[in-house]
Amino acid sequence: MKTLRGPIIILLLAYAAVFGGIAGILTQAQANILSYGVIAALVALSLNLIMGYAGQISLAQASFQGLGAFVTGFVVAHLGASSPVGLPASLVASVLIGALIAVVVGLPALRLKGIFLAVATFAFADAFENYIFNVQQLTGLGSGITVPRPWLGPLHLDSSSAMLGFGLVCLAVVWLLDARLLDTRHGRALLALREDEQVAASFGVPVSREKLRAFLISGALAGLAGCLFAYQVQVVVKSSFLLEVSLTYLIVIVVGGLGSRQGVVAAAVLFTLLPRWFVWLQGWDVIATSALLVYTLVRHPGGLPEQLTEVRERRELKRRQETGDEVVGVRPELRDEGDGEVLPLPVTGGELTVQNVSVHFGGLNALVDVSLEVAPGECVGLIGPNGAGKSTLFNVISGFETPSRGTVLFEGRDITKAPAHARAALGIGRTFQQVGLVRDATALDNLLLAQHTSLPYGAAAGLLFSAGSRRLEREARERAKALLDEVGLADFAGLRVRVMSTGQQRLLELACAVASRPRLLLLDEPSAGMSPAAAEHLAEQIRRLRHRYATGILLIEHHIPLVLALADRCYVLDSGEVLVSGPTAATIGRPEVVTAYLGEAV
Repeated sequence: MKTLRGPIIILLLAYAAVFGGIAGILTQAQANILSYGVIAALVALSLNLIMGYAGQISLAQASFQGLGAFVTGFVVAHLGASSPVGLPASLVASVLIGALIAVVVGLPALRLKGIFLAVATFAFADAFENYIFNVQQLTGLGSGITVPRPWLGPLHLDSSSAMLGFGLVCLAVVWLLDARLLDTRHGRALLALREDEQVAASFGVPVSREKLRAFLISGALAGLAGCLFAYQVQVVVKSSFLLEVSLTYLIVIVVGGLGSRQGVVAAAVLFTLLPRWFVWLQGWDVIATSALLVYTLVRHPGGLPEQLTEVRERRELKRRQETGDEVVGVRPELRDEGDGEVLPLPVTGGELTVQNVSVHFGGLNALVDVSLEVAPGECVGLIGPNGAGKSTLFNVISGFETPSRGTVLFEGRDITKAPAHARAALGIGRTFQQVGLVRDATALDNLLLAQHTSLPYGAAAGLLFSAGSRRLEREARERAKALLDEVGLADFAGLRVRVMSTGQQRLLELACAVASRPRLLLLDEPSAGMSPAAAEHLAEQIRRLRHRYATGILLIEHHIPLVLALADRCYVLDSGEVLVSGPTAATIGRPEVVTAYLGEAV
């Protein structure tokens, strides 16, 4: 119902706009000004999808909008102003060209990040401004291109109130699709990209594909906004889509709150309307906007919505402290089944074989001819001093590092060159030394994201709320809630990860790791930052989850009691080589292992 609330309000405003001129609610001048605010809101939503959700930077959003506007003029000029198919044809053409060009602009995002991606999109925007928008046949150059108001069936949208109503309907549809996107596997994948691409890949998210999908949808929405803009202004000129316009939209979503649908729409409308309503602001609006941006970045980098969320979370924390149910320092109890013993699932695979793997970073030999095996359902420890190469080996196994030589086999299949998301889909799950969760998402959303590979529906099915996608999402949500209850975090399902204690984040990460039922689980220092009591509790939970889900485990851990409690066998790495291996208790006590950790007496 919360998803529908926004579109319903916007549609009611659309009805009031269309008939407001007759009822005297809105003058045509007021409707005309509001229309620009609606169009700005559409562009802001398109940019928010790239930056707020996916964490990518685009300085070419006004260029996408301009292409949509000029393509609309081109289509209308060839079909005729009175053509009954002019409006739908121009909408489709603008959306398609916006999506296509945005994908081309997004290609550098597959390899570039941060300031380098910003520079790349800046170059595209500059090329559009100085070359593409100077094509006479497309833009009319200095005189621009004339776009008469369209027909919508029997209704001629020649009044400003009618155009406002049509724009509000488009905004309501985009709002609904935007809200639906975040409730699908693809929307959650974008949020994971914003947090950390390695974390996203470990959940089975194809990073490159999702980045391009984000640019495609964003460009399509900007193209739609450009089409409406062309019909609104009726004479389209290139000066409406300069680089400074893209920068203004960038400021809008930062001040409105990256990732906040309501915030960016409100900011876009206000930034657009205030200079038009209050003439004395014109000329000063740039200074005021810059000052507001600086204030936001210094005081509240997440914008006003983030500030409101923090206030709400502080109240929740205070309430829990007053009731004795604190978020920080809780040690949840095990949730035992009523009949006691939990029978394990049958072991169906998960065999890992690493053969003679070496990794070189320049002149540094991080790994030298390392070989190890993990049998189905077995727990194997991987220990050694800092810098021994343990995390590098994990990255090789999980697909984040390509070995200089050697092979990695999983269930007999050579996966040495397979990408990380493909290995996750095969059944290899992992945790990270630094907690691998989406910190700005809730505990429940993280567990839904962890089931990305278990939800095989397409983007269109998710956006259109198909019966199949609804069923899969419902099952995933039930499974997420069951896992939260199993690790003792059911009461924290709606809290963001960032406000949870380190111990709770580790438990949640463990639950996420087993959510997609992996056949092999890579645990990278799961007890890091935890107290001995919390580490003991974590060991119980790992043992319980391993028993229930019959998954093999490869464990990196410095907390030796945890290794002794969990691992059947262990390998000891030192200086990138396997020092010794064998049964855990016997191996850890060997003199060469003690020497590797503590050194030799002088």
